[in-house]
Amino acid sequence: MVNNRLRFMGMACALAAALLGGLLTGCNNQTEAPATVAGFTSLEDLEGHSVAVINGSTSDVLLSDTNNFAHIRLVRCKTPTELFAAISDSVADCGIIDTVVLTTLGMAEHGLAVDFNLPGGFDVAVAFNPRDEKLCQQFNDFLVQIKSDGTLDEMFGRWCSQRLDTVTMPTMDALADLKGHPIEVATLADNAPFSFYKENVWTGLEVEMMLRFSIFAGRPVHFSGYNFDEVIDVLRSRGADAAAASLFITPERSDRVLFSHPYYLCKTSCISPCVEGKNVWGF
Repeated sequence: MVNNRLRFMGMACALAAALLGGLLTGCNNQTEAPATVAGFTSLEDLEGHSVAVINGSTSDVLLSDTNNFAHIRLVRCKTPTELFAAISDSVADCGIIDTVVLTTLGMAEHGLAVDFNLPGGFDVAVAFNPRDEKLCQQFNDFLVQIKSDGTLDEMFGRWCSQRLDTVTMPTMDALADLKGHPIEVATLADNAPFSFYKENVWTGLEVEMMLRFSIFAGRPVHFSGYNFDEVIDVLRSRGADAAAASLFITPERSDRVLFSHPYYLCKTSCISPCVEGKNVWGF
């Protein structure tokens, strides 16, 4: 808990320093400035503008701090697709979102480009009801296994480096043999590439990870879709055993749920409409 709180405070301090100094820039391998109409270069530039965020996300919490961001109007969206649309339709001037999503959802096809990338990142983990310490520990043991044997890296390489229409779920025959009480998993129906509902089938990186965990645990798994801002409450009310919903580990959330070890360091980007005729990715 203390380590999570210190990590979060460190990230918040880094964001504050960047705000005061206007130091946020693009990724190190960017060869030219992002070709966006607005040309935002730092969080300071967002003052006086409307910013799309995922409702209940860490970006939502940080930018809601009126002491640092007194003149930002937040446009809260339920899904990444809705966030893209809000910017494309001029409901919001820009948006803050997970950098991985930009590749898999085709940012350029929505007429968007990266303005700047936020410093640092947040650890992402699966959340469990605080009473389910045994299930959480079992998942941590599973996580050690898929990290050490390269399975997790292979999954990220497959799901997060290419367009989703080229990715398929692997066949896991062992799922058919699982018996007993299912692990109820709360997830998001429109959170590609991590979880999404396609042709009446749950798919995505976090879905695959939880299916693999069910084989490891010897129990079937059942997925239910929720909005991002609902999953913690569902978990707390025992409506689910676990939440695989791209949840950042924060002190506030750690007070309410039990987090597994992290499996992903999430980085975020500010995006806005690109200059017509230009297609610059910024990372």
